[in-house]
Amino acid sequence: MSKNNSIDQLDAISASTLASFFVNFTSSQRQMEQSLLMLEMSPHDNELILELQQGVELIQQSLQDVGLENIEPLTVSLNGLLQQVILKNLTFETLLSDLILLAVNDIKIVMEKIIDGEDRCVLLTRMPRICESIDAIGTADELNRDTVIRDALLLLDPSIEIIETSISRSDSLINLFSKEMPNEEELAAYGVEESDDFIFFRALVEPLETRANYWRGRAHRMLRLALKMNDQAGRPVNPNQLAAAVYMHDAGMALLPLDIINCEDKLSDEQLEKMQQHPVIGYELMRYMKTWREASFIVLQHHEQVDGGGYPYGLSDKDICDGAKILAIVDAVDARTHERAYATLLKRPLLRAAIELGQSEGIQFSEKWIAVFKDVFQELRKLNI
Repeated sequence: MSKNNSIDQLDAISASTLASFFVNFTSSQRQMEQSLLMLEMSPHDNELILELQQGVELIQQSLQDVGLENIEPLTVSLNGLLQQVILKNLTFETLLSDLILLAVNDIKIVMEKIIDGEDRCVLLTRMPRICESIDAIGTADELNRDTVIRDALLLLDPSIEIIETSISRSDSLINLFSKEMPNEEELAAYGVEESDDFIFFRALVEPLETRANYWRGRAHRMLRLALKMNDQAGRPVNPNQLAAAVYMHDAGMALLPLDIINCEDKLSDEQLEKMQQHPVIGYELMRYMKTWREASFIVLQHHEQVDGGGYPYGLSDKDICDGAKILAIVDAVDARTHERAYATLLKRPLLRAAIELGQSEGIQFSEKWIAVFKDVFQELRKLNI
């Protein structure tokens, strides 16, 4: 079936049928995401692989129901890949998890583009090559398997090719997650105005970040994502206040003893109690600067949870300011995307972060702001299709 025939077929399908497709697709996608996350901990669990297969088969059936057989080969290839894992011809690993996540996400994007009547979708034109590359994984020898998987990932997600070229857009992935300090022009685009106080907050970041290696560059990464989310939502939070809070949110943490900051084991009750006071310390550092009152409350509340299970005061959704809700998400995203070294760029860990955070929406994180984060993520994904 050609691309134009696919559009004609969709035109003949009722809105209720399409709505049912996306409901079923989303349900299958979420189940697969959960199974993949569990496989991170139990990579040899065949029941989880079978759950993944079931999810792929349900998506395949949904595509058949709306007449999109030209996307169906991708589900066939994914099913074959999982069958190789079940037959012990292939060991499940993180790269395979990333590949499946991207493939399923791309199926949804292709569907959306076709429904929108777009004339061209690069993913659709390279679908045969994607399927051939996935099929080759199961038969590749161990020496070359990583290269074959990487080839498949590059076809699904060409961001590495794009990032290696010169990109000037401030909302591209390479700029959004750069360790470099954003310049005045970039900040101004998000509504941030330079001031003596702001220069002071920024100047504190480098010595504070030297207290722990994994903090290096995080304030600049977090600032860009926080401002991008705020921009996406129409700037409900004053950008200056949000920027100041991002730079100061962990100032209290940096003042804690090093045995707490760098502790790799479970914290003792006494250490945990001290650690959970760091938002209060940050708030106290800012509360007497009347110009930054809003920023001080963002700092104070950024570890509160919408279900009331956070700290330091156990506030619930309606009592937590939007700036703190943004900062909570941004803080969690940075922790997940930089907690371990990846051989490839940030897109795939970011995808995993989006899934993990989505599972905590309405519990730890605001549903509204998780939706905004996902919109930002999808926007960045679509830039590279």
